[in-house]
Amino acid sequence: MFTMTHKARAVVSRVTAHPRLGEGSGLRIASQDGGTDALGVGMTSGPKEGDEVVEREGARVFLDEAAVPRVRGRLLDAVTEDSGRVRFVVRRAG
Repeated sequence: MFTMTHKARAVVSRVTAHPRLGEGSGLRIASQDGGTDALGVGMTSGPKEGDEVVEREGARVFLDEAAVPRVRGRLLDAVTEDSGRVRFVVRRAG
């Protein structure tokens, strides 16, 4: 199971509430092109075909097929950097 911290849910909900993104928007976690093991994270207006949709308290996250096994049993958190910028981090749960 993939879970989110309260802070991550709040950030995702706040950002996806922007009218330009639309009602079905969410955070998408997907494999990166170029053969790296990195996962990309970005806001999108909706899931792509084949995405797994995880919704908790109004925060929606879309996971592409390659991301699903890599985030299973993990926790999505939002970290605020000294500059004030927020970035998402996937950690071990517990």
